Amino acid sequence: LLQCRVYDSAANQSPPCPRDCIHKGSAASQSPFLLLSFRLRQTRTVLSKLKTMDQLGGPSLLTTLNWLFVKGYFKTTQQLQIEHSRIYGPLWKSKYGPLVVVNVASAEFIEQVLRQEGRLPVRTDMPHWRSYRELRNQAHGPLTEMGVNWQRIRSILNPRMLKPKHVSSYTNTINDVVSDFIHRVSLLRETNGGGVMVHDLTAELYKFAFEGICSVLFETRMGCMNQVVPEETQKFIFSVGEMFQLSPIIVLFPKSVWPYLPFWKQFVAAWDHLFKVAEGLIQQKMESIQQKVHLDQSVEGAYLTHLLLSDQMTVTEILGSITELLLAGVDTTSNTVSWCLYELAKQPEVQEQLYQEVMSVCPGDELPNSEDIARMPYLKAIVRETLRLYPVVPGNARVSVDNEIVVGDHLFPKDTLFHLCHYAVSYDEHIYPDAHSFLPQRWLRGAPEKSRQHPFGSLPFGFGIRACLGRRVAELEMYLLLSRLMKHYEVRPDPAGTAVKPITRTLLCPAKPIDLQFVDRPAKQRRAV
Repeated sequence: LLQCRVYDSAANQSPPCPRDCIHKGSAASQSPFLLLSFRLRQTRTVLSKLKTMDQLGGPSLLTTLNWLFVKGYFKTTQQLQIEHSRIYGPLWKSKYGPLVVVNVASAEFIEQVLRQEGRLPVRTDMPHWRSYRELRNQAHGPLTEMGVNWQRIRSILNPRMLKPKHVSSYTNTINDVVSDFIHRVSLLRETNGGGVMVHDLTAELYKFAFEGICSVLFETRMGCMNQVVPEETQKFIFSVGEMFQLSPIIVLFPKSVWPYLPFWKQFVAAWDHLFKVAEGLIQQKMESIQQKVHLDQSVEGAYLTHLLLSDQMTVTEILGSITELLLAGVDTTSNTVSWCLYELAKQPEVQEQLYQEVMSVCPGDELPNSEDIARMPYLKAIVRETLRLYPVVPGNARVSVDNEIVVGDHLFPKDTLFHLCHYAVSYDEHIYPDAHSFLPQRWLRGAPEKSRQHPFGSLPFGFGIRACLGRRVAELEMYLLLSRLMKHYEVRPDPAGTAVKPITRTLLCPAKPIDLQFVDRPAKQRRAV
């Protein structure tokens, strides 16, 4: 509490430092005891002026249900963040029976929450995922685990997912999948698209992302780029979609009634299949390692092989972690690239500038690698702007488990549940002028408006030690795919298409299929892809 900062809601200022309030030449300025005494008195004065959680406004349960089911915001809860922030301001509470959630829709306030979250941040937005693991006696992974054990798991998983030298080693593996995807685009255009059209692009990119992350995590190919996708792989993809679709419905009900819900069995069955496929792939890798050891051959491999040989995690823990990493990696890449290509198709001048950048770094048939990507700032700006407009996770949850904390002019007790409204903040005109427009240049170094941006205005991969584990791999996939697609195709909108809006299905995704034209560039005389 001695370090609490209370921000003036109008001027966005914090109280002066106690040391500044003491005359420089006074005895108090020279005495640690008197200075501490002064700080304690000022802290008590500040705390006495803070509002309590009970004084925070917000909708009642009936009002919230009206917004969700009568006004139709259940599938567009990201937009509801904006509507409620306009009504109640940047800080309000929502009641769901006995559960009270404090919503935070201000970059400054989000920063205050995250900087006070403690040594081991806790998230509670996946109780149904945790319940499945308890039901089936499966280990928790980096998304669902908490406390000291979460910290241990992350410390083991982090190096080969976040260190640049390890991530760069996946470049050739991902480029192989990109090559197959480009072949698949050509096939789809010829068979179902009249020579140019690719229908339901997100579904195709989902297959790409699944193939890519499996190549990294399991060190094997799943056949998603084949003309006919294997049945087991297709069922896995369907199970992921079903699980995400059912998740926001299940959490509306009390945990005690989950087993009696008609769709709970579907939810459990979807998870069963995800773990079944992952377990089979891990078993195959273990048998391969044992065979090589038996033949006295060297055992080499990237991610899964490293985890199995390091002996730092049990096989059950590896299964839980790998399955969750797989889920996190697929949707981030597929949805973001879908929205990115959708926006590029609508803005040919932006697409042309990206094409020129890619060709200047990788002319001719040259394939981009991680070093080349570092020389493509406009490509990175395009992905960053896409993630601002379409954040994969529109909202995040945090619980203050260590201490009571101050946010704005309110003091919140320990164990308060905060909902961080990232989508609403991403459209804040004070941080991002012309916020509804796709303007990648706002992220370039030296851009006039970049100095106005708040570091917590757009957090597509989270913040701190609980930030997205697969961020660097997902970014590498997106950069390699987009740069190579630009070399081969000019992407155009569907002439008969209409605007595509986002919906929330646990994650943010297109409300309907995105159909785009992939037109061969006139200069495309290359054979290699």
